[in-house]
Amino acid sequence: MIYPSLVSLALVSLASSRGVPRPAERHEHAANQRRQDTGCGQTPSFSPGDYKNFTTTTDRQYRVWLPPNYDSSKETPLILSFHGASRDIAYQVDLDELTDTTFNEDYIVVYLQGLAVPAGSSSTKWEGAPGAESDDIQFTNDVLDTVTEEFCVDEKRIFATGKSQGGGFVGRLACDSGLSGRIAAFAPVSGAYYIKEIDVESECHPETVTVPCNASRADIPIMAFHGGADGTINYHGDFRSGACLPDVSNWAKQWAVRDGLSDTPANTTIPGSDNGVTMSYGDGLVTLVYDGDDIGHDWPSTVENADNDGETLAAFNATALIVKFFGEHTLP
Repeated sequence: MIYPSLVSLALVSLASSRGVPRPAERHEHAANQRRQDTGCGQTPSFSPGDYKNFTTTTDRQYRVWLPPNYDSSKETPLILSFHGASRDIAYQVDLDELTDTTFNEDYIVVYLQGLAVPAGSSSTKWEGAPGAESDDIQFTNDVLDTVTEEFCVDEKRIFATGKSQGGGFVGRLACDSGLSGRIAAFAPVSGAYYIKEIDVESECHPETVTVPCNASRADIPIMAFHGGADGTINYHGDFRSGACLPDVSNWAKQWAVRDGLSDTPANTTIPGSDNGVTMSYGDGLVTLVYDGDDIGHDWPSTVENADNDGETLAAFNATALIVKFFGEHTLP
């Protein structure tokens, strides 16, 4: 039985660019920075309830989905979603179900496409992962700049979620000095929190390793999910692909301390799960959901999805919990 260490959550009711990373100052977006140009009042080029694919000036791809009730005269919250390694936008859309109005009627959703390494292959990666060559921090900033100019976005309610390597990149966004002040809350799922600075296995100590972080504020809401049977990104950490992966409970505890919270979580058993536990710090500001002993490298769902193939269903839907969590937070 695994008891990792994080905010009490009412799961019962919800169970139904290229180059190396640049110096932080090159990505700085002060938390209170707001451009004068916004998309409010502009008629979108496609209908609410539908999506459109876009390409940046640097030939990066992303997709924007508008909720059915989108009104260009009203500021609308937005979720960024990042797929896993060797996946793409289409896979992530099917997996996270954020365009399903059963879960989301209120948020614009923007799906970003990772770059393939090597070019032309299907091995897509995100900045921070071993072998990644793209500047995805800049890509994310560029997409946010464009989307907030073309759509009526509530810039105090921008959120980020992602799966696996995309989840690890969400953790990286939360630690970026610029984007941590631009994104209100974060929700990585089965995150691959690679620490490339530790590239020798004998120096990788998952339970104690320090995760590099340069967040610009000390009150960052973060909800993470991880399964005990994850054979890809081990819950207890690992040395993988030439980089160190922290024990997920160690990673979460560091977030609690970073946010000025007690490092002792309140634990709540997840009904119907196989030893699943919700660990909460600071009344839920930092939350780690241990999906259960039987859940693998999955996006937890009570129904079949592309990750679980209907074989190992979770006792809750991660998407429902993520949307609820995002709804509770805004930038200061």
